[in-house]
Amino acid sequence: MFRSPFTLFRALAFAEVVSWTLLIAGLIVRAATGWAPAVTIGGGIHGFVFLSYGATVVLVALNNRWRVGPTLLALL
Repeated sequence: MFRSPFTLFRALAFAEVVSWTLLIAGLIVRAATGWAPAVTIGGGIHGFVFLSYGATVVLVALNNRWRVGPTLLALL
C-alpha cells in the first residue's frame, strides 16, 4: 500500500489534520450540547493518529537523513 516511508508520512499527516478537526468539532459539540463523549472519542482518535504520525516522522527522518531542525519542525 505504501511504497516508501514518505507516502506513509503523507497519509498520516493528512490523517492528523482530519483527527485534529474531529477533536475541535468534539470540543464544539461538548460546549454546545454538553455531550462529553464527543471529546473522548475525538481525543482518543487524535491521540492514536498523533503517536503514529510521530513514529513515522522518526522513521522518515532516519530514512532520509534529516537533521534535527526539519525533524522537530515535522513534529510540530
